Amino acid sequence: MTPCPLRLLLPGLLLAASLGLSAQTRVEPPKNRYTIEQDVQMGREAAAEVRREYPIINDPDIDAYLDGLGKRLVAVAPPELNHPQFQYSFTPVNLTDINAFALPGGPMFVNRGMVTAATTEGEVGGVMAHELAHVLLRHGTANATKAQGFQIGALAGVIAGAVVGGGWGEAISQGSQLGLGTWLLKYSRDYEKQADLLGAQIMARAGYDPRDLARMFETIGRKSKGTPPQWLSSHPNPGNRSQYISQEAALLTIAAAADTSGFAPAKARFEALPAPRGTTGSARGSSSGNVAVGTVGRPVPAPART
Repeated sequence: MTPCPLRLLLPGLLLAASLGLSAQTRVEPPKNRYTIEQDVQMGREAAAEVRREYPIINDPDIDAYLDGLGKRLVAVAPPELNHPQFQYSFTPVNLTDINAFALPGGPMFVNRGMVTAATTEGEVGGVMAHELAHVLLRHGTANATKAQGFQIGALAGVIAGAVVGGGWGEAISQGSQLGLGTWLLKYSRDYEKQADLLGAQIMARAGYDPRDLARMFETIGRKSKGTPPQWLSSHPNPGNRSQYISQEAALLTIAAAADTSGFAPAKARFEALPAPRGTTGSARGSSSGNVAVGTVGRPVPAPART
C-alpha cells in the first residue's frame, strides 16, 4: 500500500483535532449583574464568618494536600472564566457530613466526611471541580441577580448562615435580610448540571476520569439512607446525573494521569483527627450526641504523629 503524503493527512488531522475540541458541551455563564469584585468581596466576608463558626482543621499536611489538589484544578480551568481577581482557598473542616461548598470569588470548604467517604482522589477532585465550576460560572451572584433589591453590604452573614445551616446558621445570619441565602446558595437544577459538565471537563484536563464525579454522587446517595444529605439541600439532583456525566466523559480526552500518591496519606490524616461533630447542633453544643471538638471558631488540633 502506498503511504499517504503528510501534506494530504494534515488537513484531516487538524479537522479531527478541531472536532475533538468542540465535542465537549459548551457551558455558558448565566446572566449576572454583579461585578467580579463584588463576588470576591461577598466570598471573602462570608468565608471569614464560616471560619469563625466552623471547626476548621489545623493540620499542615492536610492543608498542603487540599491546596495542591485545588490549585491543580484551578490551573486547568477555562481562562475566559478564571478571572484574575478570584481569591482561591481550600479549607478542611472537621464535620461528618459528606459535603463541600464554595463561596463566590473562590473560597472553598471541604468536609472531613467528603474525604473519608471517597475511595479515590478522583472522587474528591471531582467534587472540588464541581464546586470550582460554581465559582467560575458565578452561580451565587447569578442567583442574586434574580433577586431584585438585595444590597451587597448585607450579604456575608446570610451566605455563611445558609451554608452552615441549623442552629449555627441561624446565629450567623441573625440580623441579615431573610431569604437571601436561598438565592445565593440553593442552586437550581440547571446550574447543578452546568457545574457537573464543566467540572467533568476540568477533571479531564487535570488528569482525572470524570466518571469519578458520578461515582461520588452515587456514594452520597447511598450513604444518605433515606435522609437527604447536606449536599443535596443546596445542590439538587438534576436527574440522570451519572448518565450525562458519563456521556460527557466519552467526549473528553483525559490528560496524563494525575499523581494521586498523596491521597492515601491525606485520608489517613483525616481519619486520625479527633472525633468530628455533625452539623445538627448549635454553635454551643450538639443535640445529636456527637463529640464537640475543641471550641467553635478555634482550629481543631492536628492528630498526634506516630
